[in-house]
Amino acid sequence: MRTKWVLLALLASLAAPFLLLAGAAPAYVAEGAPWPGGVIRYYNAAPDEAWALQRAVDAWNSSGARIKLVAAPASKADVRIEHFARARCTINSEATVGYTRNAQIWIFRRDEASPYCNTYVAVQALAHEFGHVLGLGHEIHACALMNPSGTVQGPDLCPKGRRWQWRCRLLTTDDVAGAIAIYGGEAEPQRGPRDCDLYRGIATPAQLRVDSTGVSHQFQFRFRRPSPAAVPAFLSSDVDLPESFVAASSRTCPSEPHTFQRRAWDVAAGETERVSLVLPSGVSCIRVWAVDSFGRPSDRPATLRVRVIESS
Repeated sequence: MRTKWVLLALLASLAAPFLLLAGAAPAYVAEGAPWPGGVIRYYNAAPDEAWALQRAVDAWNSSGARIKLVAAPASKADVRIEHFARARCTINSEATVGYTRNAQIWIFRRDEASPYCNTYVAVQALAHEFGHVLGLGHEIHACALMNPSGTVQGPDLCPKGRRWQWRCRLLTTDDVAGAIAIYGGEAEPQRGPRDCDLYRGIATPAQLRVDSTGVSHQFQFRFRRPSPAAVPAFLSSDVDLPESFVAASSRTCPSEPHTFQRRAWDVAAGETERVSLVLPSGVSCIRVWAVDSFGRPSDRPATLRVRVIESS
């Protein structure tokens, strides 16, 4: 028996997340026969997917279920991972289900420019297909890796992270419960963040300075525009915002750039931007963030405290 995982949509077309009720019973589906002893030896005949495969294997091996996925030579492997024979990039992956002779996983060839066939989609797909190999079927009622479709941001029935993130915590409570129901064991805590950034954020604007304008309470702030963020190729087609910046002031230092209006840059990267702000008497905290083409602000703002003294 073969089953598959399908990538339904581009990043810009994510379905709205489903709301899951706390305390709901696991809804995993067990389909295939369990592997005797819980040890499954695999051979990777798709070496371009080595990084993605290792992430998928590590997720299942650390789940707490009494299973062990172990790399092996082709001659000793129980499962063979290979590319689809007639297509370089497809919107799906496939696998045999449960214990069977000549078990296989079929995966697309990696293409980092493709929203369908990049490394991060491959991690999701390979982890999902290993779930089938272990004996799990598709889950259509709750958030699970074993949902039949998904995107780089995770399975369709799971909450989604930011547009610049991917779902790096692969297994859900449902997936682990299903594996333990088949193989025994005790669930291990899922460590690390649920969602991880796909690229390093844009740099903080540099050289924040202030100049007097000669107008009461009005000051000109200047700062250098950073270089654009190095966005992965497969995200490039999803860009729909110009780069911008946020310049905000308050008595206490502003901490949330999304609550302030973004402004378009008037200068090229590496050049100095100037913006005027009106400040009250006393100490004000000025913060400036750069914002990339996905609306992601720089991790840290440039910060400057200014004391305005009333002239006599």
